[in-house]
Amino acid sequence: MDEKPEVRVELAGERFHPGDEVSGAFVLPGGPPPDTESVELSVLWHTTGKGTEDLGVIHYRDWTLADATLAELPNPGTFAVRLPNTPWSYDGTLVKINWVARVRVRYGAAGEVVAEAPFVLAPRGRP
Repeated sequence: MDEKPEVRVELAGERFHPGDEVSGAFVLPGGPPPDTESVELSVLWHTTGKGTEDLGVIHYRDWTLADATLAELPNPGTFAVRLPNTPWSYDGTLVKINWVARVRVRYGAAGEVVAEAPFVLAPRGRP
């Protein structure tokens, strides 16, 4: 396949508090390519910056060719996930903690396209 598939993911907000539910939708306009191996939906946090990068996945769902669930892929698909109390989003000088909803499409021999919708997790009253 010469052209990368288009993937979009959107959230019902940009800022959430611990215990809130983050909800959103994803779409693959035109559907997944014929040679799609899998589509993955994740809600996660990851660090960037100095030192070892860390990652925590709080929700994961996949639809794969191997287990025949790819045929059941909702398009558009929706999701709703309860957020944990921590870690909070952080935009420091040396390290940052970023929250995202991510959709990854794996296709062909080694093709991959990823779409992310970032959001902030912070306690009430914190800017």
